[in-house]
Amino acid sequence: MKQPVEVSIRDLEDILDKYLDANSRINYAIKILGHPGIGKSDIVKQAAIAKNYYFIDTRLAFKENIDLGGYPVPDHEDKRMIYYRPKFIPPGKIPRGRKGVLWFLDEANRAHPTVIQTLFQIITERRCGEHDLPDKTAIVLSGNLGETDQTTVTEFNDSALDGRLAVFHLKPNARDWLRWADQEKIHPSVRRYISLFPEKLWDERNINPNPRGWHQVSQALLISYNVKDEEDLSRYLQVNPETSLKKIICSLLGLEAGSDFILQYTVPRELTTSQILAGDSEKFEKLIQDEIPSEDLLWSLAGSMTHLRELNFIAKEAGSQIDPSLLGNVLKFIGYARSDIAMSFFFLLIKECGLFTSIPHAIEVIQDDTVSSYLFKRFEEFLKPLDE
Repeated sequence: MKQPVEVSIRDLEDILDKYLDANSRINYAIKILGHPGIGKSDIVKQAAIAKNYYFIDTRLAFKENIDLGGYPVPDHEDKRMIYYRPKFIPPGKIPRGRKGVLWFLDEANRAHPTVIQTLFQIITERRCGEHDLPDKTAIVLSGNLGETDQTTVTEFNDSALDGRLAVFHLKPNARDWLRWADQEKIHPSVRRYISLFPEKLWDERNINPNPRGWHQVSQALLISYNVKDEEDLSRYLQVNPETSLKKIICSLLGLEAGSDFILQYTVPRELTTSQILAGDSEKFEKLIQDEIPSEDLLWSLAGSMTHLRELNFIAKEAGSQIDPSLLGNVLKFIGYARSDIAMSFFFLLIKECGLFTSIPHAIEVIQDDTVSSYLFKRFEEFLKPLDE
């Protein structure tokens, strides 16, 4: 069976754009996999809107095979059964003023096996039961990954169907999400927090936090609590220390991310992931002077590891290498941390991020010769194999 190809939000937007431009002249459908709450439905809907396609969202988890075929009604004159067209499938003709139809079949992983067999007919014949789909009908399937969210996953183990699908695994990143958040007027506090801690956009292992949760927090702030900006949020939390807003935020994001988000507007951390990645000179000097709390350093370095791992994966996919100055900035904060923290995160760079061979060059490009020499000396024993 096909293995899904990992894509970012921007990649998926471009894939859908080209897919709809083809006007159903190609003989495959798109299938998107990803964890719950990362924005699959919104991306597909926005693609339909951008191309002026009539958008239909059908949740397969709530459908049975007979639902897709239509309700049987007796035709007494001809003495036969006819099937009325279900309202939730595409109409017989493209609605006036639209360029096509995008039929989004969501929660395919929860679909009954008989429904999956009907999908074969939908994709290959452009028919649903006895009902023809109109020309220029684009089919996009979606399914959640269920290993960690206790979801029952139905595999598409039909090789004939699998051969008619282009399968993608959506992995959102903070850069693309922030671009979307600016357009959608997401609450400024949410946008700022994700810009400072991009790794907190979503937790692939634990499901929460995720993009949907951050969107929901924005709605809670703007609509439910009438908190319009960052100053309002900070003031609200100070005036209402036991506010139910804190419980709402933690419920939507998970306790860890929710609590830290609140702390940024009550007791802000001394160091952020973005400051490490940017090589912030003021914060670096504070680290040297031992003025950065260990908890804040650990939190931000962990975020930097996540960011570097993602960037390195993207770079390898493109046949390039990660920006050495970015890696050098992270190495500065690792190298000047206390010994146990420095060694732990240095090994994470090697084991988790796969950046062993990139480290010497990253240290060389650091413009401060004193810092560069210090880092080479501190990590000398671990870098020796590269020189031999």
